[in-house]
Amino acid sequence: MKLISCCSFKGGAGKTTALMGLCSAFADLGKTVALFEADENRPLTRWKENAVKRNAWDARCEVFLSEELSLLEKSYEEADSRQFDYALADTKGGSSELNNTIIASSNFLLVPTMLTPLDVDEALATYRYIIELLLAEKLVIPTAMLRQRVPVGRMTVSQKAVWEMLNALPLMDSPMYERDAFAAMKDRGMLHLTIRNISADPASHLALRNLQTAMDELQGMAKHVIAGLGD
Repeated sequence: MKLISCCSFKGGAGKTTALMGLCSAFADLGKTVALFEADENRPLTRWKENAVKRNAWDARCEVFLSEELSLLEKSYEEADSRQFDYALADTKGGSSELNNTIIASSNFLLVPTMLTPLDVDEALATYRYIIELLLAEKLVIPTAMLRQRVPVGRMTVSQKAVWEMLNALPLMDSPMYERDAFAAMKDRGMLHLTIRNISADPASHLALRNLQTAMDELQGMAKHVIAGLGD
């Protein structure tokens, strides 16, 4: 079981959205996914509840409460014994022993950021923290910045400046664009199953095309992670 963690010490950076997207992409590839819920607000648990109501939850995936170190250890052991292909961890805000354990136990690390000076400052602080921790623990773990909520159209001058600055760091091949499909996942459930559920409705042709575009982007992100894991 390979552990992919999404790290940010700032709320609203897009960690949960990224994990939801990756989970859907992995499940669409036929993989089993364990979701470790380290955020005490439990956004992944609420996501599953909403998805089940809409018949948009994939049975190959499961959420494990992991908001304390003892719970994380128990969740990891159970998920590993059930032979999940991948585990995705949603870290909590701030530095903590729990976050340090998640980071040091990961096989791939994602640091999401939106294209604003404030968000990128927070993301860079998280990235620096990760690198210092890995050096201290003598670990080498692939780490990449994930550009979040990138405009589909033209970027502002400020966004372009942040984009150029991020090019100096390890990056995911493609960003997550600012799409309604991504924003709606928390309520609708897994994107690949949302597509399945509406595909038989001729009136949803335009919506289906937009959803499929978003799903294709998630598949690209998943393939980048899989390549980084050497799978």
